[in-house]
Amino acid sequence: MTGFTRSCGAPQIRPSRYPVQLLILLSCQFRYPAAESATRPRYGSTLRVEMQADVRRLDPSERPTDAAEAAAKDKLETLVFERLVRLDENGRAQPALALSWEHDAAAKRWVFRLRAGVKFHDGTTLSPDKVVASLRPGGAWLASAGEGAVVIQSDLPEPDLLPDLAHPRQSIALRRDDGTLWGTGAFRPAGSETGRRLALTANEDYWGGRPFLDRITIEMGRAPRDQMLDLELGKAEFIEISPADVRTVEQRGMKVWSSAARDTIALVFERGRPAVEDPRVRQAIAFSIDCAAIHNVRLQRQGEIAVGLLPGWLSGYAFLFSKVHDPARARQLISRMEHPVPALALSYDALDPLARDIAERIAVDAREAGITLQVSTAPARSDLRLVRIRPGSLQPAAALADLAAFFHLSESVNLLPRSTHEALYHAERALLEDFRVIPLFHLPELYALSPRVKTWTQPGVSKSGEWNLEDVWIDVEKP
Repeated sequence: MTGFTRSCGAPQIRPSRYPVQLLILLSCQFRYPAAESATRPRYGSTLRVEMQADVRRLDPSERPTDAAEAAAKDKLETLVFERLVRLDENGRAQPALALSWEHDAAAKRWVFRLRAGVKFHDGTTLSPDKVVASLRPGGAWLASAGEGAVVIQSDLPEPDLLPDLAHPRQSIALRRDDGTLWGTGAFRPAGSETGRRLALTANEDYWGGRPFLDRITIEMGRAPRDQMLDLELGKAEFIEISPADVRTVEQRGMKVWSSAARDTIALVFERGRPAVEDPRVRQAIAFSIDCAAIHNVRLQRQGEIAVGLLPGWLSGYAFLFSKVHDPARARQLISRMEHPVPALALSYDALDPLARDIAERIAVDAREAGITLQVSTAPARSDLRLVRIRPGSLQPAAALADLAAFFHLSESVNLLPRSTHEALYHAERALLEDFRVIPLFHLPELYALSPRVKTWTQPGVSKSGEWNLEDVWIDVEKP
């Protein structure tokens, strides 16, 4: 077989089974922020996490229809289940359950060599047939079990197979007849209560080394205000926050962890609503919005102003788009219309702590252009909606396809998984040209943490938003 082979580099070693001398050696090989390296990692303790979403069940084969639940589910499942490969901070595939892989020159046949000695949480050894049973084939490829390897064969070239296999939906799980699921991750489920509380315990036999934490508890369904209060009272160590909270959190001596700016906040005009069918109305609203003011004040300069649907770090061509704030032009468009524009209903997600502030500021800007927007949380009666969406992929073509499907604009573009950057640019431009969607901001996921929470060899939250909690430990409070 021709092609390339990827193999694991320096292994992650946690010091559970190693002497202090090895810890000292490792500390010389890695660089950490001063605050994180002041003391050596400590085993034990419970990390208390709070989140707003409710996750009903950890099962990689199920995909919730609610976007917030789906995003939260992905994070929790990556603590319990693993994939053949993972993506690093630059989007490059790295070994996970597969230690190495190779493919033929046409990228139609791939062979993944499994890491030896990996066990599921119930003690069952990981094997190719169990991997094949978990994989969810996409497109034209099918998987089969070989000797110590998983073989993926396709009738078409699959150059983007690795990012697909790194997605949480391709997590490897052992499913028993009674419905019980076992993973191979650093943590294992330890029970739940009424669907609102999940407990995880350290996997003592984890192939990457035992996690520092003994236990993680996740309280779900917690409102942002309650999360902040619990952090301040010492009832939680890891919570979700909005951009407006960052300054307050840092002033109080707490930490902030952040992903890359992955979430897209946009205005979407409903099809079939006569009041917004005239493109001049949509264009006038776009010209009226002062995104810079909202970004500076409401968002505390977190994330970035969106000029396209995909953030610049993901697409590579966002600089080719521009955003215009021109209230005078907006008023001119409205003044030239044959009939007055009726009051328009703008809806937002009541569960998003940022949405109301942004929607109300958009209404103020639109009013200056001569358009009345009535802000509410009733999407069934809305002419336009303020939405927040996160693409399910870090590959530009797949991410743009996700957004097009969410906005019901898939018929407007013809995207292929291997589309060039030029083709993607023209596809995105086609999605934006009639102002059916107005991208506003790209925002990161933000978390506030107790200053006692430390990390060892990697950030606690990756660029893609995954939680790397196997490297997290909690410092001992001094008496």
